[in-house]
Amino acid sequence: MRYVIRNEAGEIEAVYAEAQDFTEEALDPGDPELLSFVVGDETQLQRLLAQTDQDMLRVVEDLINILVEKEVLLLGDFPEAARKKLARRKSLRKHLTTPLL
Repeated sequence: MRYVIRNEAGEIEAVYAEAQDFTEEALDPGDPELLSFVVGDETQLQRLLAQTDQDMLRVVEDLINILVEKEVLLLGDFPEAARKKLARRKSLRKHLTTPLL
């Protein structure tokens, strides 16, 4: 739970991880109003979620590479279209991490 103080308009003004003598209300950490206060408006939440999607894509890509290196998975197990996408990303990432000189 998160503990909040509201202003005269009823908007969240402050958030605390633990109950305080002066906190007025407890909210679930996933409460949309609380998230909006902490992160910003819904558009910002959507951008944050999109960024975590990109981060998770990297995690999945790295996981696939590790499993292929350890021969738990074989690239031949993937459909051709997936193999091409994996090879393309591997090539792009290699070029991004290789110094030009």
